[in-house]
Amino acid sequence: MNVEVTPNYSYVFDFENEFIHQETRMWMVKNWTWVFYYCGAYMLIIFGGQYYMASRPRGG
Repeated sequence: MNVEVTPNYSYVFDFENEFIHQETRMWMVKNWTWVFYYCGAYMLIIFGGQYYMASRPRGG
């Protein structure tokens, strides 16, 4: 299945013209589990930062 998509914009960037949908889709299918690692790291940063900042005095 080879589908060509042509954007309907007033200006199209070069990377949009060179975008290969199938290659990107296959990469995403192969690497979807990385989402869980990034979500875990994000949650550690957010909740760890809140825990760390809760014990610090307010600046001013």
